[in-house]
Amino acid sequence: MMKRLSPVDRAAMERAIEMLRRRGGQDAQQIEDKLARDPWERVGEFAAYACQDSALHLKPWQWPPCWLRTDDAVERALAAPALDPKGLRVAGDLVRRLLAAGLSRYEPDPIAALERIERKRRQNGDYSHVERNAPPQ
Repeated sequence: MMKRLSPVDRAAMERAIEMLRRRGGQDAQQIEDKLARDPWERVGEFAAYACQDSALHLKPWQWPPCWLRTDDAVERALAAPALDPKGLRVAGDLVRRLLAAGLSRYEPDPIAALERIERKRRQNGDYSHVERNAPPQ
């Protein structure tokens, strides 16, 4: 049983479901079939996985951020070896960055979501998140 979804998580799942619908074809049919028979939260998780898998170009054995459902899972992932073939540390780092930015671990395209937040911060002149003495990018 899933814990109660936050509004941020629910919105990310809604976007993921909508993205699959917009893909059309088999993706759209599959998501509609799932919505007709499965609990909404399970369909939202599936949609987030499908979108993250595509957006992050994951290999079949790699973990997407949405599979790290708890803070403990994120901490364990961050403790994984740097060269872990499952990509646990990378997924954990993405979840950490998403949550720190006020986003969801279920973001359909985590990198694009983080880039949007970064652009907004720069446009607003907010550089408080930049590490002091960090080299310019």
